[in-house]
Amino acid sequence: MRNLEFKAEVRDQESLQRVFMENGARYAATLNQRDTYFNVVEGRLKLREADGKKTELIFYKRDETSSSGMESNYSIFPVEDASLKEFLAGSLGIKVVVEKKRLLLMLRNARIHLDEVVGLGRFLEFEVVSAEGAESDRKADAALLERLKGYAAPFVVREINKSYSDLLTRR
Repeated sequence: MRNLEFKAEVRDQESLQRVFMENGARYAATLNQRDTYFNVVEGRLKLREADGKKTELIFYKRDETSSSGMESNYSIFPVEDASLKEFLAGSLGIKVVVEKKRLLLMLRNARIHLDEVVGLGRFLEFEVVSAEGAESDRKADAALLERLKGYAAPFVVREINKSYSDLLTRR
């Protein structure tokens, strides 16, 4: 799958949430997530555990150089056996663990994340998800991302073109 992303450190998440809701976003969930990142040569590999959700193994590569939004290609695999975490830790090693509370809002094909990341602070993340093989929707996806960035602009402290895992390991 492919998506366009934007991430920023933000202030006043409560007001930011209201702005999104006033502009058509709907509340989807509040999640407590724990992402365990493993050492890999290329891309990122993480095991996501979330309260009340199935565990997922996620591999992704992301172009973090674009100012118009980072583009990610990713694969998600459901994890049925909890021992996979210990297996991956033993064979690859753990790079870092990211713990966060995530408020998830949805607007069309965009996931809006208001994250409180342990050890880092408060962040906003957009993921505009593209349908499989929908190259013709790239312009619409980019336009939606820009619209969301406009709503968020008054609350942005600084844009972030990195994974939370990178921010934590560089502290």
